[in-house]
Parts: sequence; C-alpha cells; structure tokens
Amino acid sequence: MSARVRSVTLVVFLVASTWLGAQEAPKQEFWVQKVKTVAYVPPNKPHTKLADLKAKYKNQATWKETVLKDKESQADYVSMAPGTKVSPRLHPATPTLFVVFEGEMRWRIENQEEFTAKRGSMVHVPAWTIFSYDVVGAAPAVFIEVNAAHYEPVYPATSPAPAALPGRVVTKTRFDGRTPTPYVAPNRPHFNLHDSIAAGRGGGVFVRTGHMYANANFGFADPNDPANPNRGRGGAGRGTPPPPIATINPNVPGGHMHPDNVEWWIVLTGQISAKFEVGHFIASEGDVLYAPPYMLHAMANHGPGGSCRIAIGWYDPEHFDPVESGK
Repeated sequence: MSARVRSVTLVVFLVASTWLGAQEAPKQEFWVQKVKTVAYVPPNKPHTKLADLKAKYKNQATWKETVLKDKESQADYVSMAPGTKVSPRLHPATPTLFVVFEGEMRWRIENQEEFTAKRGSMVHVPAWTIFSYDVVGAAPAVFIEVNAAHYEPVYPATSPAPAALPGRVVTKTRFDGRTPTPYVAPNRPHFNLHDSIAAGRGGGVFVRTGHMYANANFGFADPNDPANPNRGRGGAGRGTPPPPIATINPNVPGGHMHPDNVEWWIVLTGQISAKFEVGHFIASEGDVLYAPPYMLHAMANHGPGGSCRIAIGWYDPEHFDPVESGK
C-alpha cells in the first residue's frame, strides 16, 4: 500500500512552538521546500490497527510484525507467549522503547530495581545498558518495541552465545570502558499511564535523548468531560480542544509539519483523531499513526473519557505552521 498527496513546492511557514513546550519564542516566517508528493513506503501507512494484527495472528501466542521502518527508526509489534524469557543484551549507542498493551513482563535493567510492566506501561532502556525480561502470568504479552533503524543487539559473554543469524558468525569480542547510560530527568526506566492517572497525574515526556523523543500526551476531547479532574479550569494539557480543522488542505493554513523528520504516534488509551493530508483517521488503543516529513497533520483527543497518544520522533523538531497566502 502506498498513499500519496500532491502539494506546492514552496510555502511560507511559521515556527509556532516546540514539542518540548519551551517558552514561546518570537514568531518568524521561513520559506520551506515542501515536497510535491509525500509518499508512504511500506510497511509505513497512515493508520495501523492493532485489531487487524490480532485478527491476522488469531490463535497464535507468538508473532512479530514490523509496522514502521524508515531511515530513522523501526517499530515492531510483538506477541510473546507466557513463560518466554529474553536473555540479557544491550543496544550500543541508541535507546529502546517498549509500550505494553496486554499481559505482563518482568523487567531487569542494569542498575535499576526489577519491575513489572503491564497494560499502559512504557519501558525505556538507554544505550549501553544491559536488560532482559520474562513474560509472566497466564496471558501473552503484546507490545511495541521501538529502535533506531539498523539497530543490532549485542550479548554479554557471561551468558550463553546466541544462535547465529543467517550469513553471520557469532564472535566473542571485547569493549573496554562500557558504562550504562544514566537516567537524567525526564528519562525514567518505567512509567504506567493508568497508575499515574489513578494517582491524580497524567502523562508527560518520558524519553528525551539525542536519539529519541517520546511524550505521552494525555487529555480530553471535551474539557468538561466528567472524568476530567481539571474540568472547568481550561489550560494547555487539561482537555482544551484545538481549533476545529475540517480537513487538511496543503494550500491553506491547517495543522503543522516537520521538514526534517517524521512524527508518529502510539495510542496508549482511548481514541485519537488524526487529520493528515491523505485523510482523517480515528485510532484506538494500540493503534499506530504515522506522518512522513512534510506531511501536514493535526492531532486531537477524541470521544468520551481521557485519551493518550505517545508522540515519537528521533529528533526534537520544531512545528512549522503554514501561513495563509497573501499575509
């Protein structure tokens, strides 16, 4: 499947605000070389549904499918049967993110206390940090694993050698001076959205490194939703809906884009509205939404109750908003 959209090559854009929510800078206008055709290259597509994957692998406890792969990152949907044990390993130079939707996983991360990840959990393993996990309980663990493109794990020689991959030779090597990457706030090893909500909190930035950004944006489509503890107060992040956008038209203002990298989302709970140049999508818990570079997009909470989308990128980009012609 390949989705494409035509648009103008040269557009004026306004730098609006950063993903990080930093203090607002003076607004400036720039010319951006927006590509004429924004293409989706498989396996990437605007909306991947967890329900479709579960139907595809019905009655299978163990399966894996790559749902996103580009020059920056790779995301694999994984199901592991109860009792599965993943041996110690690390990823040199780049972090890894896991998002859990079903089942339970018992985690061991170097220099951290053991913990159990469950539905609504995000697990962040920094670069150069040894980790392992087991699937515990009676149900399969269903989760997304996010890595840098072309990542490769290496395995401590204190454990048995792994099986050789096709065309590979397992070789013992030495690397002196390795130290686990420390967690510097807001980075944490584990965060569970549902536990956070029960404690009177919400989401927030969970990963901010030179190679990954992940922000759990939790809110309400209706600021006066009965489930919103901040109803009636308004304010950013408290359920205030964005200005309505009927469609995304590349020739008029609406949404924003990133000229330098992709932005994509994992729906952690509830429903999310995603308006792209290629269409309007309503995504549910476990679904993946994807906007390539230069794709105009507008995201919002949808439906009753709270909802959360994890905004993910490999860099920390600015939002570029289109400027109305003639202004």
